[in-house]
Amino acid sequence: MSLTSTSGSEDAGALIGRLLADPAQAWSTGSFGAIAEFMRDADEPLLVDASNSPARRQLATARGAIAVARRNDVQILAYETPSADGIGWSSAIAFCLPDAAAAGPARTVVTELGPDTDAVRPEDREGILFDLGLGIPHAEACVRASTPDALAVLRALSGQPLLSEGPGPRRAVAGTGAHRVFTTRLARIEVFQAVPKAGETSPEGPHTHLLPRLLASGRAASANTPIPDGMVAGLTLHACNPLRDALGRPRAFDAAAHQAFQQLMSRHGEPRVVALREQFLTALHDGIAPVALVDDNGEDARHLRAALRVALRQARQTAAVPPAVLDAWSDAIDPAARGRSPEATCG
Repeated sequence: MSLTSTSGSEDAGALIGRLLADPAQAWSTGSFGAIAEFMRDADEPLLVDASNSPARRQLATARGAIAVARRNDVQILAYETPSADGIGWSSAIAFCLPDAAAAGPARTVVTELGPDTDAVRPEDREGILFDLGLGIPHAEACVRASTPDALAVLRALSGQPLLSEGPGPRRAVAGTGAHRVFTTRLARIEVFQAVPKAGETSPEGPHTHLLPRLLASGRAASANTPIPDGMVAGLTLHACNPLRDALGRPRAFDAAAHQAFQQLMSRHGEPRVVALREQFLTALHDGIAPVALVDDNGEDARHLRAALRVALRQARQTAAVPPAVLDAWSDAIDPAARGRSPEATCG
């Protein structure tokens, strides 16, 4: 799928700045299988708010931090994907760089990098940064240590691959309590909260995931993400979900949140997806029986079909269309959503 949405430093920078100021939005950076996430509560104090820094936009709370570089080669792709529950969907914006511009060192062994002079909080800049050596072409997954015990553990692992000897080295790194710092050429996310122990779930707020099986696929992103060849997401926005709260719990449909992202989709979505959505909604409102709107043999048919399923699920929440019409389209393009009603998302 070609990325032909609006691009340019002013447009991308202004959009990132506006969305960073909104605590309802969440962010991630890294790669498929190794990802750092940043989010904050609406009433959570900001320890660093230098959004107008000449070099980058940045925020920090007591739980984590995010910084985004100001670049002139960022391209924007807004997209939506259907969720597995047959009801909902997720909305995201990938801020992409060309492969060559995104390329990093891709170190394959634990490597000491020295003081983290780019840390968002000034008090963290004397901490020592260690690349975990995951070999990701466009991202560096690191930890930052400040205590003698943590430094001793990480220095003992230096020069070794982290993932080749079972979970022992990973557990040793997690046990140090070192901050996790995941960076790309566009952004960095720092996580100050501890890694959960075995059997525990990730904490609310900023956290990381390291999943060796997914990492071994070599993919930069999930196959469900319609990022075009030759581009890689240096930062991803995970938009406020109109059907789920920040903890993933069902809630009544938030029409304002939905409409806000639809405006972003109209401007930054892939043009064929935007046009397909309009074609579908016209057919739906005109009472046209289900017809083939996507050529199954065409390029990117998988992503277009997914976009069509999202449009149908959204229509169940927003469109004044008889249920029988919606069910007929569900039978044709999204059987998992058949018979689902807006009330099913509440409670």
